[in-house]
Amino acid sequence: MTAPTAPAPGTARTARPGWFPPRWLVVTAVLVLALVLTDAVSQAVLPFIRRDDWPYLLPPDTPTVAGVVAKNLEEGRWLNSAWWYVVGQHSTATSASLTYTAAYVVFVAGLWRLLRLRLPRLHWAVDALLGLTLFVSVIWVRLFYWPGTLTPSMLVAAAGVWTLPHVASSRLRLGTWLLVVTVLSVLTYPPVGAVLFICALVQVGVRPWRDLVLLAIGFAVSYAVGIALIYLLNKAAFGHFGLKIAAWRHPNPLVSLHDARVNTMRLVRADLRLAGIVWVPALVGLAASVMAVLDSSLRPAVVRVWFAVAVVVGLGSVQTLLTGIDTDPRGELWLWLAIVVPAALLLAGSARSRRVGVACLAVLTVVGVLTWRSDVGDHQGSRREYSALVEQATRPRSDGVRPQVVLYQPKKEQNTTRGRITAGTVRMMVRAAQDGVVPRWCTPAECARIAAAGAPVVDLGTVVGVVVPPPPDRL
Repeated sequence: MTAPTAPAPGTARTARPGWFPPRWLVVTAVLVLALVLTDAVSQAVLPFIRRDDWPYLLPPDTPTVAGVVAKNLEEGRWLNSAWWYVVGQHSTATSASLTYTAAYVVFVAGLWRLLRLRLPRLHWAVDALLGLTLFVSVIWVRLFYWPGTLTPSMLVAAAGVWTLPHVASSRLRLGTWLLVVTVLSVLTYPPVGAVLFICALVQVGVRPWRDLVLLAIGFAVSYAVGIALIYLLNKAAFGHFGLKIAAWRHPNPLVSLHDARVNTMRLVRADLRLAGIVWVPALVGLAASVMAVLDSSLRPAVVRVWFAVAVVVGLGSVQTLLTGIDTDPRGELWLWLAIVVPAALLLAGSARSRRVGVACLAVLTVVGVLTWRSDVGDHQGSRREYSALVEQATRPRSDGVRPQVVLYQPKKEQNTTRGRITAGTVRMMVRAAQDGVVPRWCTPAECARIAAAGAPVVDLGTVVGVVVPPPPDRL
């Protein structure tokens, strides 16, 4: 089920003679450059944490915070709960963010290594461009604001991609690897399993279709094993065999033709929403795929990559059709691989293919860097705004005592999902600044005085009121 890591005869190209810096130096320099260019350093050191990530960073029974273990009845992320029990509840937002970022860097380094094993020797500048392109996924950047929840999945992704080349020489070891990483992904964040499956198809290379079909079946079976394990754990913990999907996800189980029509339209709308976000990179990936198909030496490899993508898309589509739950764009982690891998494969083709491949990678890198800077910058802007409010509200008075903080939010925002997300984020930031004291909502009398003051922070004498900012557009 594996293939030699060297390129096929007749397709290898060597770079022009010249000085080649040590590869460890290229990898280190590129990853450091990527962290700086994308502004990921800011998010790692001074993180903005989304509201529903805070429970994975807090001790049990924290007021106003949902229990982490209880959430498994709705989500089944049992490995995340184990991580919270051992690590997460003892962490801070900064330590969690640093851990997540470090794990992402390790994952990118492993993915970069995996692709390099499928390519001829590259000029160091082209190699550097490839690594930078892999880092700046326009999808993965959307996950950096949940480090408490998603760090276990990032560790699974990093471990999976680094161990893959060592198990691929044996069908038994590869099958075991696929089972383990897929089940662990399902127990943490299922989209990671799809990414590792595509990585496995890239690793095995141009193998007979029978082998690839068996690998796809193995992925589907492993995914089902992960779901079954969740069901069993939920039965043992809660007496319920299965998942009780939260109402906010708007589940619509398939039981009639009407449900089929509704769920199909949800799938179409989700695909259109995703296309609207990534249409520029998608066009570049499509151009790279067409070029690879036209290059006879690359055609077998790119067709197999798209087979892997079709399997992943098919599995996701079946889930939406059966449950009515579509995947948020940030969960479509496979998409960046579907775009970048065809462009990377061009580097092993004809001279024209190599030129097109470099051009595609360059465009993807520019788009990716700009996307990261925009997304991280937007969240960092919110962090600075909220932090300024929290600092002003929790500043000790002249006697050295901190005042009690209460929150105010207009009813029209307080009763919306976007408003609750924003208020929850501010509440947890105030809690962190008050050594664990969770602020309450203002009483009607306090609310009236805070609203009349027209200021973001209002000192009422007995308490200090914080006006929750309007929800940002990104929500």
